Amino acid sequence: MPVYTTPNGFEPVSRRDGQPYAGATREYPIASGYATALRRGDLVYLISDGTLAKWTGTTALAGADTTDAGILGVFLGCSYTDATLGKTFRTNWTASTVAADARAMVADDRDLIFRAVYVSSGVTVSAQTYAATIGKNVSVVQNTTATRFSDIAISGVATTSTLPFRVVDVDRDSSAAGTTFTALFVTYNLGMHAWEAAAAVA
Repeated sequence: MPVYTTPNGFEPVSRRDGQPYAGATREYPIASGYATALRRGDLVYLISDGTLAKWTGTTALAGADTTDAGILGVFLGCSYTDATLGKTFRTNWTASTVAADARAMVADDRDLIFRAVYVSSGVTVSAQTYAATIGKNVSVVQNTTATRFSDIAISGVATTSTLPFRVVDVDRDSSAAGTTFTALFVTYNLGMHAWEAAAAVA
């Protein structure tokens, strides 16, 4: 198992019913010229024209994404017709790519459990000390790692009901004791997934 030393986005690992994640995805369109980069592990949501956008809310479904109706899922790659290479698959979407047939592969099962890195700024942590986070809620934070994977992470363990994710367990095998990174298993908090949110896409 890897030991995380940087944020790594959201990685689907299993389902709430105990079954492992088998790689299922659903395809959703990306607007030609969409100007925001998407990297594997990013959270995405639907906008009014039915295409995807990167979800950048940090706490409740608000902030930068005031019209979303919930988190749709995790971006795992995309396909489109490249002018030189023809039909191609990419793990990332390069901002402003022009492709009329661009489709994103999204893990959109609302019952998924994800591995995500918890960032505790300036605090030395260990997996054992994080057992008390199980059952609590966490926010999503944006980082600037600029790697080929998503730079989002989780932080801010609290009982606040509007936080988007609920901690299921601590990943003791993938946490670096004595560092500021601990991997946690999380799932959607009630009503935070697009298929559970009462509001429709606006």
